[in-house]
Amino acid sequence: MSESSTSPVNNNDRNRSAVTERQSSHFARSRWSHALALADQLRHNTEIKKDEQLRQLAFNIPVADNRETSVITSVAAQADYVESFQNELLFAKTGNFTLDKLSDNFTDLKRTFNRMLELKKDDVQQVTLATSITKTALLIVLRSTESIVDIVTKGTRRFPTLNSIISYIRSQNVLLPCNGRLLVDWYRAAQALDLLLNDPDWLVQPRKSHWAMEVCNETLTWAHAVFNENYRSKPSGRPIFDRDDSMIAPDTIE
Repeated sequence: MSESSTSPVNNNDRNRSAVTERQSSHFARSRWSHALALADQLRHNTEIKKDEQLRQLAFNIPVADNRETSVITSVAAQADYVESFQNELLFAKTGNFTLDKLSDNFTDLKRTFNRMLELKKDDVQQVTLATSITKTALLIVLRSTESIVDIVTKGTRRFPTLNSIISYIRSQNVLLPCNGRLLVDWYRAAQALDLLLNDPDWLVQPRKSHWAMEVCNETLTWAHAVFNENYRSKPSGRPIFDRDDSMIAPDTIE
């Protein structure tokens, strides 16, 4: 009698327990699925934010640039072009590059930088191109400062490294004024360039290449300003290096 009276209760307990377990299991699976979906969404949002941040690094390029039609669109071809120009800068003799030529090449480098930011599928390709752009931009810094120092010294002195060029510029602060922030960036550029030249396995991220491009832009602006202030305003028709020396005093003319 007692067994038959308790049996329905036991069955109900077991049924409730089974229902509870199923509900708990379903709840756990639901929470786990929700956690996974949230993690995927966070990763997606991070990628979107990263892409937006990279796009904000893009450089403005003159619209009325008639060289736009000849721009190389292939990423591989761009990388080859950058490396070719990089080698020209690396093995150039002092005075081989004018400021105008360096500025033109820097405009092409900005265009390549902007396209590098669009690379998403192959991170290795993007980092490799970013490293090449960084190295090229810092070599332009080297050659542009070198060209100014070459003009100032009238080609009588040679400076083997960017650090030695910076030291000379600092010693000529009246003729070659330079703000402290750019000097700090030059020293950082010299350190980074040494690493890039001496360690072929050293790679940099796009943000580092953006910094190098900014330093390059400021350096070219500084170099053009120094040249315009000290040399372009002098009498034309004479070589830059001996304009003053070749002037004849009036009382010496017969």
